Formats: sequence, C-alpha cells, structure tokens
Amino acid sequence: MSDVIEAHRERVRAADPLVTVADLGGADLIETADALGAPSVTVAAPDAPTVRWGPLTTHTLHARVAGGDPARALGHLLDRWISTLHTEPDAGLVVSWPSRDTAPVAALVRRGFAPRTVLAVRLAPASAAPARPSPGVRRAEWDDLDVMCRLYLELIDYEAQFGWVPPALPSTAAAARAELAGKLARGDGWCWLAERDGEVTGMLSVHHPDHAGQIAPAVRASPVAYVGSLYARPGSRGRGTGAVLAGHAHAVVAAAGVETVLVHYVAANPLSVPFWSRQGYRPLVTTWGRWLRQPV
Repeated sequence: MSDVIEAHRERVRAADPLVTVADLGGADLIETADALGAPSVTVAAPDAPTVRWGPLTTHTLHARVAGGDPARALGHLLDRWISTLHTEPDAGLVVSWPSRDTAPVAALVRRGFAPRTVLAVRLAPASAAPARPSPGVRRAEWDDLDVMCRLYLELIDYEAQFGWVPPALPSTAAAARAELAGKLARGDGWCWLAERDGEVTGMLSVHHPDHAGQIAPAVRASPVAYVGSLYARPGSRGRGTGAVLAGHAHAVVAAAGVETVLVHYVAANPLSVPFWSRQGYRPLVTTWGRWLRQPV
C-alpha cells in the first residue's frame, strides 16, 4: 500500500506544504480500497498527574487515503475501524487531518465527527533585535505560581463548556500546579503575566524549541516554539490583554531566532478562533473527534 501513502502525501503537500506526513507504523494496519489506517488507543488513569484535554480513553486512527474519491475511501476505512471498537464510557474517537486537505472530510462529518481542536501555525521573520518590555507585561516568577494555577484552572473550566475537554477532576489542580512548576523551573523565562492596577489579569506560556520536541514534528519547519497556554480573565477580555501578551511573546521568540510558532485551540471556542487568526496564525491540522459512547 505504499502507493496509497505516496498519493496521500502528494495530495496533502499540494494543499499545504507545511504539513508533515509521517510514515505509518504499527503491525495492525487496516486496509480498504484506496485507504490505509494505523489504529491506536490510549487510556489515562483517572487520577493521573496530568491535565486531561480529552476523553479518558482515546481511540485514534492515523489514516492515509488516495484515489479519485478521497471521501469515499476515508469513509470505508472509518467504517471498518469503528466496527472493531468496543463501546465504553468516556471513550472518544480521534482522527487528525490536515486542515487544508478538505476533499476527504465529508466522510468524518457524515459519521458524527466534529472539529474539536486545531493546531495552528504562525510564520514570522526572526529578529536580531532584543525584545522590548511591553507595558503591563512581566515575566512570571516562582511567587506567581499560586495565581498562575488559578488562571490555568479557570482556563480548563472555560474549555470544558464545549464538550470535549473534561471538567476539572480532583487530580487536576495538582497536575496543573506540577505542569506550571516544571515550566518555571526551566528558567527560560518564556512565561509572562499581564497586570492591570496591580492585579494579574492574564497569563501566557510558550515552550522554547528545546522543550517543544513532542509537537515540533507536526510542521515542516525548524526550530519550532509552542504556545502552551493563554488565558485572560473575563473582566479583561476585549481590552487587549491577550494581544499584548501574544505580541510580547512573539517579539521574544523572534529575538531568539525562531520563526515558527504552533498553538492548539478548541475549534468551538468563539474567542480563540478569531483571536489567533488576528495574531497571524492559520490552521495546520484539525483534530476531529466523536464520542464512542457518551460519559455516564
């Protein structure tokens, strides 16, 4: 089926040269006419010390399709894959697809999938000039950990409204604290707070390329920085808090010689979609998800 993979790669690269099309791994490949898929499953322990951004059990299909009717090919592959799965509570199906390769996505919609998250990319020239301080923005320090945790939990609660990210669990607060503490411990300074009248109103963290290795292979560019989180409190939205934080971060990233920045945002979030577009990001890969069985 190497011809399917190569035809898929050619179509995707014609649609978006920045998208990486990796080879399929795994022994349990699913083959249908003009399609090939590699299924996998991950199960997160309910009390695992990590912040959950999706279902407890996630069934993922890495798919490649070719031929004159990519939607039909993907549809048959999806049907074969779904027929092998067991129904279980708090389980979701996930297929990530290059955002600009639109020909096959009707197959996802017709099977109940919806866009859940978007991986977006921003390309901007690097700059040799040092980043200037932005009014109302300062570097986060260890003493800010408590307020950063509160902001992070507010972000999780907000994203949970859209039905894919679970509400905060008993373990979420400790997991969020550990994640932010690890970020501060790296000492690269790529975490900032916005303040107004002495009150913290927002937070933005960016993973330096040295710590973005997990997401960097998604894009055919290097080096890559990754926005870990951005949140502005309700009272500060619409007043430029997010834009000032993002502008400051982009200046620091550019001064470090990094031209490519990635960010994930929830596709249904009415604030994230226009905000990141205004900051110069555009969709790269869309993650389509469907509940295999709604949580009890």
